[in-house]
Amino acid sequence: MVFQLYKSRLKCLFRNKENIFWSYVFPIALATLYYFAFTNLFSSNDLDTINIAYVEDVHAHSVHAHSVQDENTMDPLKDVLEAAEISEELPLFNVRYYNIEEASNALEEDEIIAYIVSGVEPKVYVNRNGLSQTIVKSFMDSYNRAAYTIQSILIKQPDALNHGLLDDVMDYKSFTTEVKNGVKPDVILVYYYALMAFCCLLAANWGLDEVVNIQGNRSNRGARINVSPIHKMKLLLINMLAAFTAHAGSIVLMLLYMIKVLDINFGDNLPQLILACFIGDIIGLFIGATIGAWVNKSSSVQGAISTSIVMVGSFLSGMMFVDMKYLIAKNAPILSYINPVNLVSDSFYSLYYYDNFERFYMNITILVIMAVVLGVASYLGLRRKTYASI
Repeated sequence: MVFQLYKSRLKCLFRNKENIFWSYVFPIALATLYYFAFTNLFSSNDLDTINIAYVEDVHAHSVHAHSVQDENTMDPLKDVLEAAEISEELPLFNVRYYNIEEASNALEEDEIIAYIVSGVEPKVYVNRNGLSQTIVKSFMDSYNRAAYTIQSILIKQPDALNHGLLDDVMDYKSFTTEVKNGVKPDVILVYYYALMAFCCLLAANWGLDEVVNIQGNRSNRGARINVSPIHKMKLLLINMLAAFTAHAGSIVLMLLYMIKVLDINFGDNLPQLILACFIGDIIGLFIGATIGAWVNKSSSVQGAISTSIVMVGSFLSGMMFVDMKYLIAKNAPILSYINPVNLVSDSFYSLYYYDNFERFYMNITILVIMAVVLGVASYLGLRRKTYASI
């Protein structure tokens, strides 16, 4: 009889088009949008050589040259611009040498991104804002700072150039060492992990439905259950098991889609990953069940509360704004440990980035404690409910 009740409830769940859409269709559609929006978002491979023009201010250069050395001295800015690289064999700038009129016309016709006028204080001219324009501006700011540093030193030590001043200024040294653990950090993964956790916690709507449908004052089905010989708590457990099975199917489908189709890297610890997903599913069911048992409002209000809890938890875990996860961890760390969406997504994160399971099992332990507390709360909210008439 138990299996028949489980089977019948499973059939009913798959006929609920609304829950099927929000649990099976919507997360996959959202993951697809994430994929097209975020793919190669921070990839440096998309940077191309920037076309710029160099205009020599003859008057300024001549005055400066006479004040330092003769006019045949090479302009160091030319060499710096031509030597700048994005990577090996890929120059940062394609420098064209124009007069001021030619450079202005080329800029208006979008043949170049910017043009630089030489002088004691070189100036950059652009006609719009953009990534390439910002790169040119930042490069010139860096050059001007270095030039000012050299000028300040030469005022005090005129012979510093003969003692390797330029080599010292251009010699960039790093005093830190990068240690890799085999995985490349990728901030975009936080979005996908939070999305997967969101998919798990959507089970809250399924758990809410099961509790509402078993209460005699909420639905005709609930009234029939309360006058039937089967114990309603036993039936609730059977129905919750069916809801877990049905919603777990959406998680497995989502996981397969993200790994096989979108090629999202969740790490190599698949058993632990599935464990985190299923515990997140159980948490979602019990959140909905607790709301249904304790919130004495209409079904629409209960549904709004359930959805709001999941959406707010997803926002705080970085699903809409990735930096929010780090802001919460820094400024309000307690929220990181009471937000089930964050705990599930952080479990995925720890499996990918860490070479041990300490952080993963800490998250899982907190989730299990939450599940037990919510399960007891929903049971206490239902066990003493009786009806004078139904």
